[in-house]
Amino acid sequence: MEFPKLRYGLEMMPVEHRGGQVVLLRDRRGYCSDCLLLSQPVARMLALMDGENSLLDLQAFYMRLTGQLLFMEHLEGILRALDEHLFLDNERFAEHAAAVTARYESDPVRRMRHAGQAYPQDPERLRLELGAFFAEENGGPGMPRTQADDRRAVGLVAPHIDIRAGGRCFAHAYKAAGDAVSPGTWIVLGTGHAPLENFFALTSKDFETPLGIVACDRDSCEFLRDAARTDVRAGEYFHHEEHTVEFQAIFLSYLQPGAKIVPLLCSFSHEHLRTSRDTIDHFAGLLGKLVRERSAGIIASVDFAHVGPRYGGGFQPDESTVRDHMASDLELIGDLGKCDAEEFMRKIALDGNARNVCGAAPLYVLARALEGYARGRLLNHDHAVVDGYGSFVTFASMIFHEVK
Repeated sequence: MEFPKLRYGLEMMPVEHRGGQVVLLRDRRGYCSDCLLLSQPVARMLALMDGENSLLDLQAFYMRLTGQLLFMEHLEGILRALDEHLFLDNERFAEHAAAVTARYESDPVRRMRHAGQAYPQDPERLRLELGAFFAEENGGPGMPRTQADDRRAVGLVAPHIDIRAGGRCFAHAYKAAGDAVSPGTWIVLGTGHAPLENFFALTSKDFETPLGIVACDRDSCEFLRDAARTDVRAGEYFHHEEHTVEFQAIFLSYLQPGAKIVPLLCSFSHEHLRTSRDTIDHFAGLLGKLVRERSAGIIASVDFAHVGPRYGGGFQPDESTVRDHMASDLELIGDLGKCDAEEFMRKIALDGNARNVCGAAPLYVLARALEGYARGRLLNHDHAVVDGYGSFVTFASMIFHEVK
């Protein structure tokens, strides 16, 4: 404990608590489901816990920051709380991580993690809630009509925001897919909200939902594993907590229960393309090969802009802020519709992704995989306010058809 170090995979975000501003510390990797609330000075001090600064260094920083002495007993109490929550990079965490990872890897099914929170766990309640998103009287697109569109669907863009916030946008995507000739296998390209060792994380597990099991296409998974230039199974445990594939599995279990999936997480920045473009583009090409040669389709589970205090913004957004970001989204959506991955990522890089488009990596891969083979069109575009300070997320749905 003399030189404490916070472990990898933690996230800090500002929240309001009892009328004041505090910082919430949580685990993005799912080893601990509990969170800690910290004062802003303590949160800034924790950022120095890198294994190089001693307890005395931390005390000195706190004194410079606040003008107050942080007694050693208080500092040690903070460390005990961090240790109890498995937030420290130490032997206790390493043993716990090894045990839960082994349990996860031994189960052939990826168990549902967000049932009862993001969506109902009771099957009948879930069916009613999903059906309401499609209902035209609620502003939905209506239920799919089998092959009302004789074109082959090869790609979807669907949100991964909380289903209750983005349900109608999800519905637009799956209505369009249901109307078309849908693939029997969907490559579900989920946004990885934590960095991945090799940019992609593949799992060969079936996905559990309240409506039944969504089966994995293990043959396609094996093809990707063998043909990839890097170990795309190295980050498999990240699927344990990540919701972005799970939410798409929910809609597939409702509308296309016989479909199989290739569950895949994707995470990289525009900077990574400068050094690892060949590796990323090669893997996107493998996905394109599955689309062309095995009649698969790709679902990009993504959101667009994340704006406001919750996402590090120093101002409170208003309606004009939302309009500006929705307009910026449309520029990106235009590039995606043409499957112009290069121009899409060029626009992301122009401002260093200052708009926090968290789905940039999966969208780039979808556009690259379908380049010269498909065209997409916008179905729905919306936003959701996520806190009392006007912070918001934008999201959209798109359909991509094979160009003959």
